[in-house]
Amino acid sequence: MKVLTGIAKLFTLLLIFGSCAVTKKQVVSYNTSYTIIDSSIHRDTTFETFLSPYRKKMDTIMNEIIGYSDVPLSKAQPECTLGNFMTDAQLQYAQKRYPKVVISVINYGGIRLPYVGPGAISKGKIYEIMPFDNMLTIVDIPGKTLRQFCNHMASYGGWPITGLTYSIKGKEAENILVNGQPVNDQIIYETALSDYIANGGDNCDFLADCKKEYLDVFIRDILIEHIRALQAKGQKLHVELEKRIRYAE
Repeated sequence: MKVLTGIAKLFTLLLIFGSCAVTKKQVVSYNTSYTIIDSSIHRDTTFETFLSPYRKKMDTIMNEIIGYSDVPLSKAQPECTLGNFMTDAQLQYAQKRYPKVVISVINYGGIRLPYVGPGAISKGKIYEIMPFDNMLTIVDIPGKTLRQFCNHMASYGGWPITGLTYSIKGKEAENILVNGQPVNDQIIYETALSDYIANGGDNCDFLADCKKEYLDVFIRDILIEHIRALQAKGQKLHVELEKRIRYAE
């Protein structure tokens, strides 16, 4: 009786597993219906009405004039006025909280507008330049790693920098100086970066082991604050090329 019971259990298990076995299925037909979006599709006025007050409020915020520039700002390599403005503003903000910060870097690909004409600068324009929610991060970079960082930037054709200069030969950095002094492998250089770069973005994985301090502020807001501060003083944004990065002769 016990043997039969055991066999019955085994048979039951085989039935269960057999019923769970994967079976291949073949698609023999499918629905090819679709909707063509053209002038025959009418605008949903109900939804437009719903969005209208939010759109007006957003337009009011983004169209606010926060200051003026007396020079055109452009994106270019190895150095550009748009990049110099951004890294200068980032460094000045960082030094208010961490006076020992000496370098500021922004990745070239993070700048999303190629050109900003002279004249009024709106809040929305800064959002176009820097649409990402990147946070300011202070990174302790040893001299040896800083050399690697400069070579990395040089291989990309140059990134916006402040407090740092170098020349590009081939795809490597030469004559690297921090505030006019040669890089010292024994020194830790406090550097202002975005959390994106600090966490290894744009192939900066060599920064992964560096000590970091994350600040609760968007880099975009730093740029806005910088221009507003100039406006409060009756000054316009004025940026020049300074040969921070150049091609070796």
